[in-house]
Amino acid sequence: MAIQLEMLTRPADFARLQQDGASRGGRLLSVRVVRNGLECTRFGLSTGRKIGTAVARNRVRRRLRAILAALAPRLDRGWDVLVVARPPSVDASYPDLAGSLERLLGRSGILRSGEIAP
Repeated sequence: MAIQLEMLTRPADFARLQQDGASRGGRLLSVRVVRNGLECTRFGLSTGRKIGTAVARNRVRRRLRAILAALAPRLDRGWDVLVVARPPSVDASYPDLAGSLERLLGRSGILRSGEIAP
């Protein structure tokens, strides 16, 4: 059974992340994180048109959701996280994308150490 991720949907939540969030960036992705005061960690994904076609953007989003689901048991609770895909993420391998996201979340201080579940 797959882990159900709590996704951000309200524009106000995205605006708060943009305004108050701490940012970390890499070649493939960047992340913004901010405390949300809730018992869960919520995620937002941003794949702009610079990424490519709708097919390419949707593929990147699917891969990111799968990686986040694998990382979910190791994430601290009470955060809002915005993951922004950069154009090189389209051609990146799954392990490269997973490694990049894991490093960025670790640098943000919300990911406990351990291995990604397959």
